[in-house]
Amino acid sequence: MLVSREWGIVIDSLPVLGQGALVTIYLSLAAMVGAVLLGLLVALMRISKVKIFEQTARVYVSFFRGTPLLVQLLILYFGLTSFHIVLDPFAAALIGLILHFGAYISEIFRATILSISRGQWEAALSLGMTNSQVLGRIVLPQATRISIPPLWNCLIDILKSSSLSSVVTVPELTRQVEEQSAAQFVFMPYFITLAVFYWVMVAAMGWVQEWLERKLEIPGGSG
Repeated sequence: MLVSREWGIVIDSLPVLGQGALVTIYLSLAAMVGAVLLGLLVALMRISKVKIFEQTARVYVSFFRGTPLLVQLLILYFGLTSFHIVLDPFAAALIGLILHFGAYISEIFRATILSISRGQWEAALSLGMTNSQVLGRIVLPQATRISIPPLWNCLIDILKSSSLSSVVTVPELTRQVEEQSAAQFVFMPYFITLAVFYWVMVAAMGWVQEWLERKLEIPGGSG
């Protein structure tokens, strides 16, 4: 009877949890877009012949890959107040996710760009194309296609890691579960429900990845 009552409480809370899930999805999608754009920019800086760009990108990648996301979020939300900079919880979480995963995505892009044969660069340049044209028309389309599997895994990590934004009071799914479970003094059913929510969202992203791999005929992809 107790177990049945606890699950009944969780079911009654589903509208609140659904709102939290929407915040999680919105935060994650915004962070994915920002991290991909930042990652591409940093990757281009890493392969640049301009020393200051290359060194700046190298330090950025080293720092954000070498420190925990949780610590970065705490610095953005709580630490910056020491300098009279106060960020909204959502903004702090979004910036933290973009900066953290942008570093990882930059390495994915850098590796895939460098995997493109140098001969293709030379052939295109010999036809009168500029470096920018070679990059935009020949190299990046191929690199993007190759990067889909590792890049998508990183995007899935963004979705799961968005749960850490609960520590800076973003009212996303994990935060809502924490508040509801503490208020109702019901724990395991809430935590199981939380896991199922993330499982479903990650599974949906996995289905999209499989579709992309089949559509683009990526070697090693599904189908």
